[in-house]
Amino acid sequence: MERYQGLRSGDHISGGGSYVKIEGRGHEVCNFSPDKKALHGYVQAPGKQIDIDRIAPSNDADYIDGVTVVWTAAHPSGGTVIVGWYKDATVFRNFQKFVKVPIAQSQNGIDGYWITAPIATATLLRMDSRVFEVLRGVKGGIGQSNVWYADSPESANFVKKVRVFIKAGGAASVRRQKRGKAQDQDQEKKAKVEKTAIRTCCTHFERLGYVVVSVEKDNAGWDLVARSRRSSLRVEVKGLSGSAFSIELTPNEYNAFIQQATDYRLAVVINALTNPLLFICRYSDEQAAWVVEGEDDRSLAIKVKQSASITCI
Repeated sequence: MERYQGLRSGDHISGGGSYVKIEGRGHEVCNFSPDKKALHGYVQAPGKQIDIDRIAPSNDADYIDGVTVVWTAAHPSGGTVIVGWYKDATVFRNFQKFVKVPIAQSQNGIDGYWITAPIATATLLRMDSRVFEVLRGVKGGIGQSNVWYADSPESANFVKKVRVFIKAGGAASVRRQKRGKAQDQDQEKKAKVEKTAIRTCCTHFERLGYVVVSVEKDNAGWDLVARSRRSSLRVEVKGLSGSAFSIELTPNEYNAFIQQATDYRLAVVINALTNPLLFICRYSDEQAAWVVEGEDDRSLAIKVKQSASITCI
């Protein structure tokens, strides 16, 4: 899901296994739905309990505090990736029934939870940031259970990497692969703006764990290809020296844009020569609109212009 705040017109489940196919819903759909200042997380626990003693000695208590809980989901292209986490969470040994069911949970048939955490210490990664793949099918990796304690010696190195990933807020550092030199520009200012926009966009996706390749010379309709193990994004980059978000697309660029493909991103950098600020835009099938990533209330207003090339023969 995009937001995990319940099944509504703006979000839906992709995948989820046989239960979702049969029931049309899943109990995890509200895991990032705010309830005052808290979040309530559900996971299909093995058996009737979560073994909190494997997290830390609990002295037979019914819950344990101060836990970092990492949420994962299947990636559309395969594999399992981190989608977010709770910090300073409370994990319960037994399933907890709501005293008063929050509205979102009530609308989605959810009457309880296993984990709760403060909203202020929780993070749901944006769609493009969900690239950290979780070990599966190897010794020390996730098995068939939906709850993984990652407490074996073989898991230690991976857990360390996850901690670094969380501390960095979901960012990773990789080497950039460049392809050719930037094309010479007729105007020095325009060249500086465009180079700054490309550099800002590359840095953004590199921090998320992508390898970035420039295809600016290929006239493909986009400037960069950002690849992770499971994803490949086509990114058109536009740089502006001013603070107004207003750009033009060439016919070739617009042809790629109107496909509304899930792997296409429009990256716009404003204030490129003073204080670069990057906006990543993608088409949301759930909202049936072009949206600005991380700013759910902002969408793109698109005005189509017509042009022609006329020759006298």
